[in-house]
Amino acid sequence: MGFLALASLRCSEKTGPSTEATAIAMVSGDEQSGVAGAALVTALVVVVTDEQGGGVEGASVTWSAQDGGSVSAPTVTTGPNGRASVQWTLGPGLGQQTATATATNLQGSPVTFSATATEQPQSGGLTITTNPPVSALSSEVFDPVVQPVVVLHDGAGNPVAGSSVTASIESGTGTLEGNTTVITDASGVAAFPDLGINGSGAHTIVFTSGIFTVSSSPVTISPLSNEATVGQWGPIIDWDIVPLHMALLPNGKIFAWSKTESPSDTIGMPRLWDPAVGPPSTALKITVPDMLFCAGLTLMPDGQLMLAGGHHMDAAGIKTTYVFGQEGSFEKKEDMHHGRWYPTLTVLGDGRILSMAGRDESGTVVRTPEIWENNHWVELPGAGSLEIPYYPRNFVDPKNGLIFYASERVQSRWFNPDGTSGTGRGSWTAGPSHIYGFNRDYGSAVMYEAGKILVVGGGGNPQWGDTPDPKAAAPTATAEKIDLNQLSPTWQSTGSMGFRRRHMNATVLPDGQVLATGGTSGGGFVNIDPGMAAKAAEIWNPGTGQWTTLAANQVMRVYHSVSMLLPDGTVLHGASGDALVGDGVTPVPSETNHEIFEPPYLFKGARPTITSAPSTVSYGQTFSVATPNAAQITEARWIRLSAVTHAFDIGGIANTLTFTPTATGIDVTAPAGANIAPPGYYMVFVLNRNGVPSTGKIVKVQ
Repeated sequence: MGFLALASLRCSEKTGPSTEATAIAMVSGDEQSGVAGAALVTALVVVVTDEQGGGVEGASVTWSAQDGGSVSAPTVTTGPNGRASVQWTLGPGLGQQTATATATNLQGSPVTFSATATEQPQSGGLTITTNPPVSALSSEVFDPVVQPVVVLHDGAGNPVAGSSVTASIESGTGTLEGNTTVITDASGVAAFPDLGINGSGAHTIVFTSGIFTVSSSPVTISPLSNEATVGQWGPIIDWDIVPLHMALLPNGKIFAWSKTESPSDTIGMPRLWDPAVGPPSTALKITVPDMLFCAGLTLMPDGQLMLAGGHHMDAAGIKTTYVFGQEGSFEKKEDMHHGRWYPTLTVLGDGRILSMAGRDESGTVVRTPEIWENNHWVELPGAGSLEIPYYPRNFVDPKNGLIFYASERVQSRWFNPDGTSGTGRGSWTAGPSHIYGFNRDYGSAVMYEAGKILVVGGGGNPQWGDTPDPKAAAPTATAEKIDLNQLSPTWQSTGSMGFRRRHMNATVLPDGQVLATGGTSGGGFVNIDPGMAAKAAEIWNPGTGQWTTLAANQVMRVYHSVSMLLPDGTVLHGASGDALVGDGVTPVPSETNHEIFEPPYLFKGARPTITSAPSTVSYGQTFSVATPNAAQITEARWIRLSAVTHAFDIGGIANTLTFTPTATGIDVTAPAGANIAPPGYYMVFVLNRNGVPSTGKIVKVQ
C-alpha cells in the first residue's frame, strides 16, 4: 500500500545553526569480559560530534563484530545527544575479540572495541544476554530489540526452566513499568516483553531469581517533552486550490477538489495527490465537465470514490454521479432523480449507498432520498415531507442496519430505506431528542466505537433557515454521546470543549479518542474575526468524558475547512474559504494550504510496527497481523478511510478489534457483521499500553 510518509506531508526543514559531523569517538563498552557466545553486559556506545564538540543528531553509524560475533543492529542513527549504541554478542571462540563502529569520512573512524571471551562458569546464576537500552523516554515501552533477556543456570551450569525472574529498579527514584515477572523457558531464558521506566535520570534494573541477582547496564531516562502532552503542528503546506473536499484512497493518495480554481475563478477541478511523489503542487489535475462543489462523497466498498450532486448555483444542485478510480480515471454514471447540493452519501451494510438531503436545481430542499442499488438510483418517496438539512450526519446503526440521523436537528431519527409508508418505499422512525435544545448546524459527529456516536459543537446562526428548530446566538462548546447498542438509546451529556466551535471538524484517532480542530467561536453564518478563531486543538477521552486543550495551529480555518486521519497517525487539517461570509459580498479568507498535527501519542517513545497484514478480510474472519511487538500490544483498532467536507467526515467510523497474541504477531478477529463495519477499506492500528499506535495498514473488509 502507498502509505503517506510523514516527512513528505510535513515538508519540514531543520532550523537552527548548522551541525556538520566531523568526528566519532568511543564513549563506553570497551575492554569487557564475557561468556563466549553470549551478549556483553554493557552496550557499545560512540558519540558523533561537530567542530565545537557538540553531539550531532541523525548521523549514520555502521557496526560490525568480528571473530564470529554479532551486533544488535548493522546501522544506527545517532540520537539528540549524538550517541549511537548496540549490544555486542561475542563469537564462540575464547580470547580477545573485536567490534567496530564506522562513520564515513569522520575523524576517529573506525572505532574499535575489544573484549575477552571466556568459558561459561560452572556455577549457578543469572546472566544478562540482552541489556535494556542505553537511553529512553520516561514511561516509554522499550523497543523489542532492547527488551532485557536473562538466562538462569543451576550450580552445574544447566539451564533452569519454570522459575520466576523478577525485575526491579536498583537505583534512582523511578518506577519500573510493564510485566516485571517472567517465567524461564526450557532453555532457562526469561525474556521481558514490555518493560519501561517512569522517572528521569540514570537507572539500573536488577533481575532476581531466588538467591541469584544480576544488574543491567545503566539506562538514562529523559523526561517527556511538552509535545507528549499537547502534540505539535507542522509547517504550512501549499496547494494551488482550497482543498475543501477531501478523501483518502486505499492506495494512500489523496483526492481533493475546490469550488473554484485559483486565481482565475473558474470551476474547481479535482486533484489526485500522491504524497510519496512530492508536495501538493505535483498533484494530477483531473478535468471533468461538471462543477462538483458541494457534491456528496463516499468511498465505495470496492475502493472507488463516488461523487453525487454538485453545483448548479449557490444553494442549488445538479443530478450528476461520478465514480473515480484510485489512479484518477472516472466514469459518469446514471444521474440521480434529483439535483442535490450538500447531500450525504452513506454506505449501508449490504454495500448499497444512500443519498439524502440537499437542494435541487431550483433550490428546493429534496425530501426524497435515493439509494444506489444494482447500478441504478432508486427513489424512496416513503420518506414523505420531512426536511433534513445539509450534509446530514448519518451513520449505520449496527443493531438493525438502519440509517441513524444523528445531527444537526434537535431530534434524531432512524431511516429504513426498505421500509414502506403511505407514500411508498422508505420510512422514518422518531428517535431521541438531544439535550442541547438548539440546532447544531456546522457542528461535527463521529462514530468513535461501534454504535457509539459523539456530536459536538455547531449552531450559533440565528438566521439559519434550513430547520424550524430553535437557533442559538452563539456556537456551542457542548458535546453529547449516544450508544445505539442499548435497547432504548438516549443522548447523554459529556464534557464540553474549552472553546465554542462552528465549522469545526471531529476526527477519530487510533487510540479511540476524538480530536476537535478548527472553527470559530463567533456567531453568524461564518465569523471571520481572527480573534474568534478556535485554533487550539482539543481531544476528547471517551473513558473520562473530558476534553483536553492541545497545541494551536497557525491558520484560522472556518467555513470549508477539513480534517482527516492519515495512516501514520497524524491528522491533516486544511482549507477554509473559497466562499462568502453570508452577506453575498465579503469573502472568507481562502486558505490554499494544510497543516499536519502530530497528536501527543507520537511523542511517547518507540512505536509498535506492523510488518504485514492481509489486503482483504471477511466478516468474522480471524486474520494474522505480523508485528515484532506482539507481547506489547494491548489494543487493535481499525478506522474507515476518511471522506470529509463541510465539518463532517463520512468515514469517521471506528471499531475496537479482539485479538490474541501469537509467536509472530497477533490474530485479529474482524467484526461479525457488515452493519458494525460497512464494507470497504479501513486502517488497522495496533497500540501498546501507553496508547502509542503503529502506522496503519489498509485492509479491505467484505
